[in-house]
Formats: sequence, structure tokens, C-alpha cells
Amino acid sequence: MFRLIGLILGWIISGSFWGGLLGFIIGGFLDSSRKTRIIFNRRTTSRDDFIKNLLVFTTAVVKSDNGKMVRSELDFVRAYLLRILGFERTQEALLVLRDMLNEEYDIYSIAQDFGRKASIHEKLMMLQFLFGLAATDGSVAHSEMETIRFISRGMGISDRDFESLKAMFFGWQSNVGGSDYYSSSTNYRQTQTLENDYKVLEIDSSATDDEVKKAYRKQAMKHHPDKVNHLGDEIRKAAEERFAKLNEAYERIKKIRGIN
Repeated sequence: MFRLIGLILGWIISGSFWGGLLGFIIGGFLDSSRKTRIIFNRRTTSRDDFIKNLLVFTTAVVKSDNGKMVRSELDFVRAYLLRILGFERTQEALLVLRDMLNEEYDIYSIAQDFGRKASIHEKLMMLQFLFGLAATDGSVAHSEMETIRFISRGMGISDRDFESLKAMFFGWQSNVGGSDYYSSSTNYRQTQTLENDYKVLEIDSSATDDEVKKAYRKQAMKHHPDKVNHLGDEIRKAAEERFAKLNEAYERIKKIRGIN
């Protein structure tokens, strides 16, 4: 269809065979990329931009572990998209994702572009999704964590913010004899320690009580669910989970310190 339209328009505009041929070629490209255009070439809302980048970053995290998407990862992405997009658009998005897994992308440049457009609240939501994706099999491989860190830095998220969010969902332990160092066999698992709680607030354990309260207020502004209302109810619910983890960390610190 697009080939015929391109041929006619090219001929009319240029008045020559070569103009018609160029239109035919461009039309053929549009026909062949119809599935991709469903997500990427439409006039998008902020939420659609979020989903578009989410699919790209998904390919990077998936490939960093075993090079292909496993069932648990596919189920996680499908469930996430279904809650946000509904059945029909989720099917479209998964077709696009399938094709994207066979492509190579400049992930850091894409992350930078997203980072320039997105707020810190949107960036943290993206990071939270990637942590969830990587953890679908119960732990996060070192290669996956480093890929997420790479994307995070591209988005412009500070290392302190990265470590804060990671501390909400993961501690880490090595599978190599319990040694305390990072290696290719290090897995990140869900753990909870007081050290993690201080990381969540982005402070040291030596902070004063007033500094603890100030740090909590700062983090509460950064992670408040209201900041992502425009992305939809389901994404807001994920933000509420993160906000709850922030409050849990703060309450544990308050209890240990006896802060009222």
C-alpha cells in the first residue's frame, strides 16, 4: 500500500520517473517496518515514550545474562505491559520486542536521550522495572547488575541514587565461598540489613538524628508516588511499593536510634 502511494506522490511532486521510483522505495520501507511503527512512529504520550525506552533497555538486560529471553523474563514483561497497555497493545509491543532482540542498539546513547527528557522520578521508575526484570529468577547476576548500572549512568542517575534504590530491593552475596568481593559469579539477592537502610536514605550510620530526618524528607520527595501519576495507575502502584520500602527503612533506623 505504501509503495503505491509513494510511487504516485513521487511522480506527482517530481514529475519524473526517478521521483516516482524514490517514492516507491520509501513506501516499501514503510511497509516493511509497519510493526515497529505501531509503537515507535506514532505520536506518543509521555507514557508511550516510557514504554518505548523500557523495551530497548529490556533487550540489553536480557542479553547481558544468557543472551536470550527466558520464560520468567517474558512473563514479567508481559504482565507489566498488560497492566499498563491492555491486551491488544501488549501483543503489539511484544512483537516489537521480539524483533528488537535480534537487533543491536547504542544503549548508552538511548539512555542519555531518555535521561535528557525524563524527570528523576521517571528514571527511578525505569530503574525499578529493570531491577524487577533481572530478579525474575530469584537473583540478579553480576552481568545483569552491571548492565543496569550502565543504563542508569547513561540516564544521568547518580551512583548514590542507584545504590539507594538497589538497597531497597537487594543486598548482595557471593557464591564463591562467601568471599566479600564482586566477581562474575556474584549474585544479588533480596536481603535486609541496617547498612542497607542507611544506603536507602543515602547517608552514613554516623549521621546525626537531625540528618537522618532531613535525609528522609529529601528521599520522600524523590520517591513519592504522586510524581509519576501521569504514567498511569499501575506505574504509580509500583512507585507506592518503592515508597513503602523507603518508609520501612526509615522506621527501622528510627527504632534503633529511639527517634520519635
